[in-house]
Amino acid sequence: YELRIWTGTSISDKPASPTYTFTKYNTSSDKNFPLEFAELVRDYIYTEYYTEAVDAVWVRWDADYYRDTDPDGSPSSFGGKTYLAFDGYGYFEEGINPRESPDPDEDTYTPQLLQDNTTVYFIKGEDIKIPIFAESLATISYSTGGATSFWNNVDDFWDTYDVTWANTATTINITDDGDSNQKIQYVNITGTENLSDGDTITITNSPYGYVTTITLREICELKYTPYRVIFYNKYGALQDIWFNKKSTETINVTSNNYKRNIIEFASSVPTASYNTYKHANRRFDVVANETIQLSTGYVDESINEPIKQLLMSESVWIDNGTNVYPVNINSSSLQIKKSVNEKLIAYTLDFNYAFDKIQNVR
Repeated sequence: YELRIWTGTSISDKPASPTYTFTKYNTSSDKNFPLEFAELVRDYIYTEYYTEAVDAVWVRWDADYYRDTDPDGSPSSFGGKTYLAFDGYGYFEEGINPRESPDPDEDTYTPQLLQDNTTVYFIKGEDIKIPIFAESLATISYSTGGATSFWNNVDDFWDTYDVTWANTATTINITDDGDSNQKIQYVNITGTENLSDGDTITITNSPYGYVTTITLREICELKYTPYRVIFYNKYGALQDIWFNKKSTETINVTSNNYKRNIIEFASSVPTASYNTYKHANRRFDVVANETIQLSTGYVDESINEPIKQLLMSESVWIDNGTNVYPVNINSSSLQIKKSVNEKLIAYTLDFNYAFDKIQNVR
């Protein structure tokens, strides 16, 4: 078995030599050989933030085999199929390989909207970013909005506003030039001061006519500093959730101590003394870690699925409006809420900053 993994275009950038080669000798009556190579592919996908990220790669496998009746003859071949790989996952109940096709009529449909919630909460003045699967060749239109709101599709979540962007009255056509770095694109809306609660975005899958409608909901209560939590979701795309209610920061410090000798002798007279400003019990090996607890405002049930995926995400960041920092989720369990039970839905999560406060990177 030959496995190739690469970035760029699926044909012209395909490597001549395989990335991995596997050999299997069959010693049983079972002629099937299951080969799980997902973890090998993940080594070439970097779910990082900013320019180090590699969100998609091409994967191709080829195989040769010798029949029992002619073990010394020429090999037969099969395989030769190229796949596009994201660092996503399916749920157990979705079955094996749940996403292989952009056709909504197929069982392995890859959705044009690479997130599960169709209600998107926004804060006026903050960009809205929506992940789109480029192979769906989606056409995106906006229902209303002021002429000074601008939007366009970008290759990266962190791309900023460009003066050449169109206003919200302009339809966006997602194009796909075949490069792996454009397979996930983001609709980026800026100038959101002109958006209104209840505005909608319509995404149409051009080849198949499949339609998804996103409803925008404004977050109005901004008594507290809002935090944007960014994470890789189950589709391998970056998504964000606003936490705009009370936040609590905590610092945890650990250290060791030792007792040192602070006695001093004068050079002229051998008289012992010590300086009362010196530490007799000295602290060392100080390690400090910060945590933050964030709470959402009241949201509808559509946020439940993104909250689940946030809890399961291996790559999470917090944007405090000035800087973006990596964090790990400290909450290991969470009650999924329903409006019929709780009436009002809100979530509180604990995060650990994914670094020591005292810089000790080697």
